[in-house]
Amino acid sequence: MIRHSIYGKTQKEVASKLREVTRDIDEGSFIEPAQYTVAEWMKTYLDEYTMNLKPYALHSYEAVIRNHITPALGKIKLQALTTVQIQAFVNSLCRPINKGGKALSPKTAKNIYGVLHRGLDLAVRIGLLRSNPANACILPKVPKPEIKTITDEQLDRFLAACRPDPFYRLYLVDLFTGMRQGEILGLSWPDIDWENGSLYLHQQLQQYLTRGDCNCYLTSLKNRKTRTVTIAPTVLQILREQRLIQNKQRIAAGPMWENEYNLVFTNEFGKPLNRRTVYKHLKKILSGIGLDDCYFHTLRHTFATLSLQNGDDVLTVKENLGHHSAAFTLNTYGHLTQAMRRDSAERMEKLIQTTVISKNA
Repeated sequence: MIRHSIYGKTQKEVASKLREVTRDIDEGSFIEPAQYTVAEWMKTYLDEYTMNLKPYALHSYEAVIRNHITPALGKIKLQALTTVQIQAFVNSLCRPINKGGKALSPKTAKNIYGVLHRGLDLAVRIGLLRSNPANACILPKVPKPEIKTITDEQLDRFLAACRPDPFYRLYLVDLFTGMRQGEILGLSWPDIDWENGSLYLHQQLQQYLTRGDCNCYLTSLKNRKTRTVTIAPTVLQILREQRLIQNKQRIAAGPMWENEYNLVFTNEFGKPLNRRTVYKHLKKILSGIGLDDCYFHTLRHTFATLSLQNGDDVLTVKENLGHHSAAFTLNTYGHLTQAMRRDSAERMEKLIQTTVISKNA
């Protein structure tokens, strides 16, 4: 006789799970929970329950399970997995594997733990586990990353240095709109509202991560939120210049031209730009002017910094950047708002000195 325990928060939930188990037994597809190892369950989770993940996220999950979770915990029976074992696993991620080796960053360790936690959460929801043993783990503290920006003093040097580069206009548009790299690479001509001077951002360009596969695909934005960004007239003029240049490239390429997605920024044959190539060009420019510690996202941070310094309110910056909340924007650029508050206090002091104090003198 096979005994099987079913858990649930309510009698209704238990009854529902009981019906599912009964159906699986009748159909011959039931697997006794005690037979699952962690490796077997995580494979089932990956194969059957991740259909809504974007290709990039799915590839990341596969790598995490294959390279970290399965080697460390894979042979343990799912129902025998303990919090202590998971805690030891998390701790091991932050230690060098070999003497003199390099440990994973706290953020990477936290991401690996997150994949395991989500897999175990699902096991709880469908009745394979009574509770999630990963819930009580203590995670490494992730230090807040230092925001790198191009300062006012460096901006002229940067613009001069990138002017000869074939991606010059792409860098300028990104610098003054704050788009993520995938968003600007996925910007298409129909997304530009020439009359109202705005961009409708709803897609991003990504590359398949399979070795040897350089093909691209369009997918939804991060957080799946679309947004409309009103742009400066100069940015609109840069886009007009890009349209003229692309038309010349299309004529020169003739029948070899193929702009499948009607993208704004392409190579000379209309193909999507390779994100690694665009990034390498930018890194060379930045290193050439002494900004070795900057990267593509620096353009986005610089846009946010310029916006706040020029008086844009946090909600406007949040909408332009596509952040999920104003709190996240404040947390990311809090050091700027502190400086702005000091400036505000200084302006108030000048007002007091020139009005209230002078009148009472």
